Amino acid sequence: MPSKEWLEKYEAVKEKLRCKKDLDAYFTEKEIGGTPVDTLEIGSVSFPTGEVVVCDPLVEFADARPYIQTIPAGRYPVAICVVPSEKYGDRYACVKVSVSGEKPVRYELGLCGDEEFDELQDGEFFGFCVDAGMGCVADVQTRDVFFEYWKKREAEEEGIDYYNDLFCDLLEENAKVLPKYQREGGDWLNWTVPGTKLNFPIFASGWGDGVYPVYFGYDADGKVCGVYIHFIDVEEEYKDDGGGDEAEE
Repeated sequence: MPSKEWLEKYEAVKEKLRCKKDLDAYFTEKEIGGTPVDTLEIGSVSFPTGEVVVCDPLVEFADARPYIQTIPAGRYPVAICVVPSEKYGDRYACVKVSVSGEKPVRYELGLCGDEEFDELQDGEFFGFCVDAGMGCVADVQTRDVFFEYWKKREAEEEGIDYYNDLFCDLLEENAKVLPKYQREGGDWLNWTVPGTKLNFPIFASGWGDGVYPVYFGYDADGKVCGVYIHFIDVEEEYKDDGGGDEAEE
C-alpha cells in the first residue's frame, strides 16, 4: 500500500498526470487528427483479482507490479487501435481493456505507489519499459500462475526462454490464422496458461522499445470503465504524414 506521505504528494500532482487526450476516441472514431485508424478485436482477458499489471512480457513479467488502481474482477474484451500504413507498417497505437460500456470523462495515470514526484515536469509521465518490442496486460494472479507453469517447464527443459521456446512459434501461428494487421512473425497473441482458464494478451508496442504510459479511464460516476495502454500519440506523431493510409475494410 502507498504511504500516507506518498498519497499526499500524489494528490498534489494528480491533475498534471492526467491524460489530456481522449484515448477512447482511438476506438470510436475513424480518424485521429486526420490520420485513419482502425480497431482490431483480439478476444478477452481474465481478471480474477482485478489487480492489473502491464509490462514487456519477454523482459519484466516476473517483476511486474500491480497498479494502485484496480478494476472489478471479471473477463473483459480487448481491442487494439491500429494505424494502417504502407510507409511505416501497421502500428499499434493503443490497447484498450473495456471494463464497461461507459464513456470516460477523465484518464488517470496508472501508478504503483512509490513513484518520485519532486522533479516531475509538465508533459512527463511514469510508464513501463519495453525492451523486446512487446507489451502485455494481465491480472497479478495470471502472472503468478504463468511462472508456476514456467518453473515446471524449466525443470524439464534446461536453458529455455519465453520467446524462443514459447511465444515465437505461437505468434507466428496466430499470424497465419489471423493475418490482419500482423507481420509474418506475429504482432499479437491471446494466450491461456495451460491447465487454467487464465489468459493474457501480448502485442507489439507502437514504434518498438521505449517507455509507455497506462491510463485508467473513469466514467461520470467515478467508476473505472477502461484501461488504456498508450503507445503512439497519433495526432502528434503522424501530423506531418499527410493523413496516412486508408484503413482496411
